[in-house]
This record gives sequence, C-alpha cells and structure tokens, in this order.
Amino acid sequence: MDCRTTKAFDHFLAGLGPEAREEALRVLAGEVRDLRALPPGAERAREVHRRVDAAQARFAALRPDVAGQVRCSRGCSHCCRLWVGVTRDEAELLCASEVRPDPGRLEAQRFWTSPSDFIGKPREEASCVFLGPDGACAVYRDRPAICRAVLVASDPEFCRGGDLATRITAVINPYAEVVVSAALTLDAEADPPPPAGRHLAHALGRGRGNSPEPPPPGF
Repeated sequence: MDCRTTKAFDHFLAGLGPEAREEALRVLAGEVRDLRALPPGAERAREVHRRVDAAQARFAALRPDVAGQVRCSRGCSHCCRLWVGVTRDEAELLCASEVRPDPGRLEAQRFWTSPSDFIGKPREEASCVFLGPDGACAVYRDRPAICRAVLVASDPEFCRGGDLATRITAVINPYAEVVVSAALTLDAEADPPPPAGRHLAHALGRGRGNSPEPPPPGF
C-alpha cells in the first residue's frame, strides 16, 4: 500500500530496524483500512481526532517521563502561525462549526498553496484563521489532527524564532503519527494537504453555492 506519512513518522521509521519498520507500516496500513471503511465527512474527521487523542493518552501512560516534559499550553500559539494542513473531512467539520474564521486572514490565505507562503509574513496575517486574539484556538474541540499530534518539550518561546535545528525539542508519538498519516493517505490527492485557509474558503464557498473560482488541484 502506498501510504502518505508525516515527517515525524518518517523520522520514527528511520530509527527502526527492518522488522520493526515493517511492523510499523503494517499497523499504518491497518489504520488506513479502518478509516477507509467509514463514510467520508465530518464524522470520519471526529473519529480520526478521537484516535489521535487516544494515542496521546496511551503515549502519556507508557512514557510519563517524556509526556511530562511537554511545554505546549493554551496561548503559546507559535505553531498556529505556520502551515496547518487539513483534510477534506476536517474542512467539512470546521465549516459546520458555529465559530467563523477570521475573514481577513481567510481571504489572504485562500490563495496560499505551500508552507513557503507563510514565511516572512506578519504574524497576524500568517495566523491560523481560527486563532483568537488571546492566542487560543477558537475551535479547539475540532482542531485538526496535525495540531493534536504536534508537541514540544522545549520552551515555547523557542518556537517564535523557528530555530528547528538547534533549539526546539519535538516529542514524537508514533501512535499519534500513524493515525495522522492514515488520514493523509485517505486524502491522497492533496499533497501536501491544503492549508486551513485555502481549504475552508473553498468548502465554505461550495456550501453557499458561490465558489468564486475553480477548486485548487487536489481539493
């Protein structure tokens, strides 16, 4: 099976021996089969989120020494100003939310197509369309799977400068990454998945019957 994997899961796989790597890929293939059996849409997105949350809980129980070092907290929000990919299922879920995205950011980001589009932009312009003025996620209950999986054990202030090579210590939970990778595999036409602003703009436009331009490739 040709699966899409996150960079974090690739890093995890690179540290395994041949047999362990093969077993990890079998687990991923099984996760893809389980999710593929579900009807696409908002409910499948909720199931992906439930599985990622359960994976985080499992990891915390197995490795409390590592989980206890996680420094992410409400309001730090530096990773909310980078590329945040969402799947089609998640776009449907977010469009059904009572919380409306920031219209200015949504309009700007609807034309962004890659992570490089976020680089060098003012922090406010590059912020997630659902990031509140207090630095908290306005749709935390329905936040994308990638947001649920990303954790760091270093000072959140290090994330501000984006010095990934020397200062930021990522916590990789393979149980969570395998679920996210399975969701990306199902969304295989989007490589990488469109950022939230672009995906949401088109999903909202479809819902109103007023999409101003053709959907981007892979939507």
